[in-house]
Amino acid sequence: MPEPTPLVVLATPIGNLGDLSPRARQALADAELVLCEDTRQTRRLLAAVGLPTPTLWRCDAHVEEGLATAVVGRLREGRTVVLVSDAGTPAISDPGGHLVQAALRAGLQVVAVPGPSSVAAALSVCGLPGTPFHFLGFPPRKPSARQQFVEEASRLPGTLVLLESGRRLGALVADLARLLPDREAAICRELTKLHEQVIRGPLPTLPTDDWPGEAVVVVGPGAPVAAPAPVEREDGSLKGIADALAARWGIPRRDAYQRLLALERELANPGEG
Repeated sequence: MPEPTPLVVLATPIGNLGDLSPRARQALADAELVLCEDTRQTRRLLAAVGLPTPTLWRCDAHVEEGLATAVVGRLREGRTVVLVSDAGTPAISDPGGHLVQAALRAGLQVVAVPGPSSVAAALSVCGLPGTPFHFLGFPPRKPSARQQFVEEASRLPGTLVLLESGRRLGALVADLARLLPDREAAICRELTKLHEQVIRGPLPTLPTDDWPGEAVVVVGPGAPVAAPAPVEREDGSLKGIADALAARWGIPRRDAYQRLLALERELANPGEG
């Protein structure tokens, strides 16, 4: 009966292939099965560093939970299994967490082959306090949910670190600037790549344009934002509700009032539209 093998969690470059460590390269060379977000991306990485392609299984957020039984079975058979993401470290705002938990529940070992991390890279060059910091990952996509997310994050002490798609970067920076206008921040784009860029300054001065790829946004510490006052029960007017919601959502009172009017019309005339 073969000895079970550990699940190897391996960090891949976030842009510069030179950041792949000798240990990581050897682990990939020894792998019999590589679990990856995108098999095409991992195939390109292996080819670029001159390694043969082992068996590749797609392991993104949609399928990783369903792979757990099969992966645990391979590990128990003594197979060499390596888990990677498209860039950076798996299971940190990337797929992989379910498989790590499944391996541990099965009594198997999980080992890290550490390496590139956009979070660590951004904190090291942004010029803002690195401890304590809160890593918040990706905010919600919907504007109202994102605004609530930012509001709740603003009450945390220390530095805030967020990831965002370039397509939604401008909206996130605008929300942060509206709620935290006195805080210093940095937008870190294309880290380790040819056009690496770190833009520093007070949040209201940072650009709100979109950008290809992904970015790391680091927000320095400051006075926590007070929690919004609850809607007063005795003031049930739309104006009173709009005042409270504007403070809660971090938007102009007029915008909150218009949204309430639209909702009231919709509820009064459910069959229209």
